[in-house]
Amino acid sequence: MASAFGNRRQVLSGLMKLLVFVGLIFISIPFISSFSSSSIDEKQASKNNWVITLPVTELVAGEIKKLPWAGGVFWIYSRTKTDIKSLAKLDTLLRDKDSANSDQPDSMKSRYRSANENYFVFIPQESKRGCQVSLVSDAEPVLFTEPCFNGKFDAAGRVFADSGNKEQLNLAVPKHSVEDGVLKIAAWIPKI
Repeated sequence: MASAFGNRRQVLSGLMKLLVFVGLIFISIPFISSFSSSSIDEKQASKNNWVITLPVTELVAGEIKKLPWAGGVFWIYSRTKTDIKSLAKLDTLLRDKDSANSDQPDSMKSRYRSANENYFVFIPQESKRGCQVSLVSDAEPVLFTEPCFNGKFDAAGRVFADSGNKEQLNLAVPKHSVEDGVLKIAAWIPKI
């Protein structure tokens, strides 16, 4: 009788250990999958990764719209006709006119650095210390400045060669599109 009770106890103990082990495996699956290096890339590549949508018809030329999101804030500057014309004339004054070293989608490495020439979507912080830029309305062709290094930027966020710190880059531009009068902005992960 004692040996039957001992065998039963061993079987139940073994089953309990097995259940705990299986439970730990199920609990650990989401935790382990969060370490997958491709999870961020997959989210970034997803067609439905737009975090903000905004009708552009409400934007006024020469003004900024600030849009907060979980990762910070996006600024949308509605360019004036003068801004758009001046972008073509500034190449010789800029540090990185082709945005070769800047943080933006490859499709936006152009003079406008945007999906639509009328709207400049960007992260309002310079690259060296993260100082916030501000809009300067009376200093054409300079449109944005920052207080840490006195960096100056044009209407496409390109830094002027004779301003700021030599290591400053153009302002970062997130992936975005403008379709049917609606601006869509994707989550932004800075290049490191």
